[in-house]
Amino acid sequence: MTEQASHKAGDEGIQPHGWLLACDARLGHIVRWSANAPAHLGRDGLEVGLPLRDAIGREATHNIRNALAMHGEAHRRPALVFGQALPGGGRYDVAIHTAGPDIMLEWEPALSERDGAHLSLLRTMIDRIREITDFDRLFRTVVRLLSGVLRYDRVMLYRFAEDGSGKVEAEHHGPNLESFLGQHFPASDMPAPARRLYSTNLIRVIGDVAAVPVPVISPGHPLPPDLSHTHLRAGTPNHYSYMRNMGVAACASVSLMVDGRLWGMIVCHHYSAHVLNMSERIVARMFGEFVSLQITNLLRTKRLDMTRQTHGLIETFLKGAAPVADMPAYLMAHLTDMLTFVQCDGAALWVGGQWTYTGQHPPPAAMAAVLELARTRAGTQIWHTSCLAAYIPDAAQYVHEAAGVMIVPISSQPGDYLLVFRGEEIRSMKWAADPAAPPRSDGEDGYFGPRSSFAVWTQQVTGTCLPWSGDDMEAATLVRSALIEVMGAYHQLQLQLRERANADLRQRMLNEELNHRVKNILAVVQSLVSQPVEPDMTPAQHVSRLRGRIRALGLAHDQAVRSDGGGLLRALLDAELAPYRERCFITCTGPRIWLTGQALSVLALVVHELATNAVKYGALGQPRGRLDVAWSHDAACDEWRITWRESGGPAVTPPRSRGFGSVLLERGFPHELGGATHAHFHPGGLEMIMRLPCRHVRPAPEMETPDAPPDSSHAVPPKENPVLDADILLVEDQFLIAMEAESAIEEINIGQVRTVASVYEAMNAISTRVPDVAILDVNLGGENSLEVARTLRARGVPFIFATGYADRTMIPPELRDVPVERKPYSARALAERIRQIVS
Repeated sequence: MTEQASHKAGDEGIQPHGWLLACDARLGHIVRWSANAPAHLGRDGLEVGLPLRDAIGREATHNIRNALAMHGEAHRRPALVFGQALPGGGRYDVAIHTAGPDIMLEWEPALSERDGAHLSLLRTMIDRIREITDFDRLFRTVVRLLSGVLRYDRVMLYRFAEDGSGKVEAEHHGPNLESFLGQHFPASDMPAPARRLYSTNLIRVIGDVAAVPVPVISPGHPLPPDLSHTHLRAGTPNHYSYMRNMGVAACASVSLMVDGRLWGMIVCHHYSAHVLNMSERIVARMFGEFVSLQITNLLRTKRLDMTRQTHGLIETFLKGAAPVADMPAYLMAHLTDMLTFVQCDGAALWVGGQWTYTGQHPPPAAMAAVLELARTRAGTQIWHTSCLAAYIPDAAQYVHEAAGVMIVPISSQPGDYLLVFRGEEIRSMKWAADPAAPPRSDGEDGYFGPRSSFAVWTQQVTGTCLPWSGDDMEAATLVRSALIEVMGAYHQLQLQLRERANADLRQRMLNEELNHRVKNILAVVQSLVSQPVEPDMTPAQHVSRLRGRIRALGLAHDQAVRSDGGGLLRALLDAELAPYRERCFITCTGPRIWLTGQALSVLALVVHELATNAVKYGALGQPRGRLDVAWSHDAACDEWRITWRESGGPAVTPPRSRGFGSVLLERGFPHELGGATHAHFHPGGLEMIMRLPCRHVRPAPEMETPDAPPDSSHAVPPKENPVLDADILLVEDQFLIAMEAESAIEEINIGQVRTVASVYEAMNAISTRVPDVAILDVNLGGENSLEVARTLRARGVPFIFATGYADRTMIPPELRDVPVERKPYSARALAERIRQIVS
């Protein structure tokens, strides 16, 4: 806030020991002036728009412009010109600064030539305090030096507490004056506007309280001048009244800034008029800035030492915490060491919904209210109070144990807290005024409001603890960082243990489910194998039929795994009927429906039996045969109707004997699914109607992303010279599967098979003799065959993957173009695939 925004009556002038000119932004013309300026200039009067050079001369104008240009506008200090002579006589020191649209020129009589004496004096003062590392000694030395140099009757240094109140930390005064050392001043003595003003205007001097301020003349200006940063600015009437009540005739203040905040002030009082010239003001200001730097350095050094020691304790604490399972007990056992730099009488730890205590603390019955205070006031930030009863009225009953508390959140999210307690500290405090008095809003120009005297007001402080300091907060912040790390690791460990337990439980459930499913499918396979050979069928035909049924089960299982326990009806039909689409016309129409795993397995066998019979006896065995499969929902019966209709084939008649397919349709379908089947043998072909209860059908999930199409850039080109006696490498760790594949391949006379069961054997076989083609089982027990695949691709050898996995997730992207034969595969189909590659 600038001073014109808080003007009092009569506070639009300057002190009479100097005079003022205000010019436009180009330093060309005068726009304002103090009433005493014409007398100093030797003129009868001034007018708005008068060229500055006509008033002060070309030399002075030139020097002032040079000083302002060299100084720049970014500096908070004014530009200075010393000992400037004016055409009308007299020499002046000039301070130049910008105030809004105006450039202010403050003129004060130059008492002596600029001979460097004050600069030498400043250097001596700085050298006297440069090596001091103790706060009390530093403060005592500062007030003594300023008292000797500036010649004030009283010099005080006081600092602000966290609550805004001040305390006189050091004082030097004349022998006949009472001491203010140790007195406290309420925060209301310096309202917020005054704090902002003193944070930007680092020195303030009033030379004579009794002097009549000189008004500033501003012809044609609707607003008064901005005098916030002028050294000559007169004080407010209330401020003058306050000083006169104190018997003070002149004063000066120097702000002490630490880390950009008003940390304290050096205040000087004189009991007669006392004007500081410009050189003395510069010495006072620059010395104050060095004192601020020295205070900052000592504070940081102290914090650094505390940080180093705290880090040492924290490091030891963290090393010991690594293997600990009972973290709350470990924390409390080492809390005394952790809180070395935070003076306290006791602590409580809230972790995992339980309290753990050490030292003095509120009674357990009161901790619920304290925890609620932690949740509402602290959240994830450190919070403290020296009067717990101000927030929890019942805390007045246990002030001896816990009058104040510092709440330290020790987890990244609200939930875990460390509470540090201090008991009641009864003390007497000397105040220069009643601290409970309402704040005064009219003391913005001075650090005190209007008061009749500095009469000491003694306060007996009860119900509170020793106030928490910035150092306490610093130490608590370091401790909090360590505890957050420890608790983060502890919670992560607990989470991992819970996840591991849950994972073990899920694994057991999956194992049991897998065991159940494997037993079921083995039972189904066993029942298929146990079916008697039909009278008109050779053993070879029976084995082929059996293989087809098992393959149908495999396809159903594959889809169930892909779809998390079920699958699409259309996908099942496409997989079973794909071999017949080249020679017959086949349609599948109906909405996208999803079948449960049980329905999918039964329908896979049913469709396989129907397709096999259609090839042998019906439409799929004829070049012009047609098959239409359709399904729809029957809302009246709450079931799905699936229709299998053949046409274009030979006339069909009901079978004379009941084989596996007939039994499956007539008894298995109703038994397993609770549905029904109806067969109609029309002259043009079979019509089979299957009624499926709705409990086996669910809404179809979102469309799955199909496997990426093969990348032609990696495809193996066909051989120019077909291989008639191929060298075929089979990498398969299951002996029975390998033996069946060998037999099927050798039966069609396309080459010789070399079978290996591991990656090591496969790599040796390739290095011995590069094969013409290879079949690679992806999963070889505890390893996979991807290394073999990359070696074959590098040598230009075509190969196919054989896998029991339902998708290509085990195959890396660069090998996704490789053909895949899914298990359980037909050995003959596999041999046929090899023939296509090598031919």
